[in-house]
Amino acid sequence: MKKLLSIITALTVAASATSSLVSCKVITNEFKIEITEWKNVKNLKYAFNKEKKQYEVLEDEKIIDSDVKKSLDGITGNLTSTIVNDMINSLFFNSDLSVTKNSIKTWQYLFETDNGTYADGQFRTAGFNSTQKDEIQKYYSSTKNISSLLGLMQYSKWSNIVASDEETAESGFAKLDPKTVEEIEKSKIFESSANQGITNVKIKSTPTLYSGEIGLAEKNGTTDEETDDIKISAYDKKFISESTNYDEEMAEKESGKGGYADYTVGIGTTAYAYDYSQLLVSNFNTEDIKLPVTVRKVKEQSNESKENFQKQGLILNKENSKKQQDEIIFEYTEDEKGNKNSYAYGYSLVPLDPIKMEIELINDRDLKTGKEKPESKYYVIDLTIDGLNAAFKPILGFTSYKNEKGESVEDKSGIPFVGWRFAGYQFNSSNIVSYNDDGTVLTAKAPNKKMAKSNKKFNDFNITSLTFKEVEKPIKPETTN
Repeated sequence: MKKLLSIITALTVAASATSSLVSCKVITNEFKIEITEWKNVKNLKYAFNKEKKQYEVLEDEKIIDSDVKKSLDGITGNLTSTIVNDMINSLFFNSDLSVTKNSIKTWQYLFETDNGTYADGQFRTAGFNSTQKDEIQKYYSSTKNISSLLGLMQYSKWSNIVASDEETAESGFAKLDPKTVEEIEKSKIFESSANQGITNVKIKSTPTLYSGEIGLAEKNGTTDEETDDIKISAYDKKFISESTNYDEEMAEKESGKGGYADYTVGIGTTAYAYDYSQLLVSNFNTEDIKLPVTVRKVKEQSNESKENFQKQGLILNKENSKKQQDEIIFEYTEDEKGNKNSYAYGYSLVPLDPIKMEIELINDRDLKTGKEKPESKYYVIDLTIDGLNAAFKPILGFTSYKNEKGESVEDKSGIPFVGWRFAGYQFNSSNIVSYNDDGTVLTAKAPNKKMAKSNKKFNDFNITSLTFKEVEKPIKPETTN
């Protein structure tokens, strides 16, 4: 689908770097993203409870679909739409690599995986036939995932004709039956003479809330008296409360009049300032996020801490993480004026349940207007995509308690705490895509100046199920003046 460019309107995002690959002559193709299970989302809206002195869920507050979309997109306004854009562009990737050396470099840069193969799964030879069986078998036996429809179609076409059932049973890829392969080929969506376009995308997975409690480094039974270490293993405190962060003056004022304002998770600066929670596009295990951490006060930052701090891209919950100590230790210093500097590092990387999607598309549009041609045909792709991870950044902060005069209360302030802030999605469980494998800042240059730097961006992207069928032209509702 060379002329496809994902321009999203319901959840707005600029075209991603991959768009340059799937696009020859670009049609501005506007479509909406629907979250079909939005009614199952609860506990998004919060208000400050003066009696309990903390935020509480607005149980009776109605949640609408736009609340869920905005909450999913978070403070940046494009968290979910960006990853949907990446999924669309990877799915329909079929760049002609014979055009320029740069197109080859770009393909290799984006689709390289950690085992030396390429995630798009497209076998680039002069056709498929029985004489190539050994060569093709070798290729697919070393390929761990397929992230493009063309790659999946090629694999299915080969396995349906050449390979035995035993050779494909353990591949881990979705296998399209001959009828589906024939339907895709008949649609001509990969022919450069046609100008395809997506009309609608549905996310069928149920969004799941990360509640965002913090872990307070209280001096109790978890303190090591010799080193002054404090171990945090329980994340059970609200960010705003009497035992964490609190302002008596604000608590007495009304919301919107200088007091603690109402907020919806992920929307606006209030939610970002007062809450670590985030609505994610699919289900996950909360306990995978909140890792046990040791907080250590030091006079000077240790060499081990300096080494780790230079590797902000370390995955802390990875078995072979390249951090300097077995345990996670966050140091902090404090000067004579009471100013504290913290040295947290790394990420917690959490796998999400596979994403279920439905994509509606037209196989031919007018190149100038973008409108469908009279002979255009309509198709629906129903698929499941695995390999998506959510990255969470640890924040080592210090409590702030102010009295009714706005003065800091010393015995209730300055207590270390750790929270985990959602940082984004990625199709990679081996490394943070904006860092080198060892966690250091990514130094390799992208082949295209307009492309964002990334390290094995589609490393784990895998299409695990897919159906493709032609449908009747949808009837648009009549508009009234």
